[in-house]
Amino acid sequence: MGRNIDEVIAALPKERRSRINSAARQMAGEMVAHADSLTAVRKAFKKTQVEIGEKLGLPQNAVSQLEKREDMLLSTLVRYVGALGGELKFVIQLKDGSEVVLEGVGEPSERSATPKASSSRKKVRDRATALSRR
Repeated sequence: MGRNIDEVIAALPKERRSRINSAARQMAGEMVAHADSLTAVRKAFKKTQVEIGEKLGLPQNAVSQLEKREDMLLSTLVRYVGALGGELKFVIQLKDGSEVVLEGVGEPSERSATPKASSSRKKVRDRATALSRR
């Protein structure tokens, strides 16, 4: 019986395994950077639909349908990315080159009802907390 790729790599010298892992991480990063679908991103993270479904509390076929959607709620996308082990950030890029990061977009409403824009997150949170106490 033949060996699988994990067995072959495990038998290589440590230095060679390190180079292979480094190249694999770089290739995965490129796959994510050029991904044009949730399926491509999931595959770049080496996750199956079953694994994502377990984290989302959904069956595999529901994850398949979710990945095929052309339009979805932001909260669904936030949860999907979280199931991948990531965090979704929304960035507004202005013409002058500056960026504004929106926090809390698509998250449960236990946070502020409106997303917070920040370049200094602590100040925005403190201000939002002060406003909500009024």
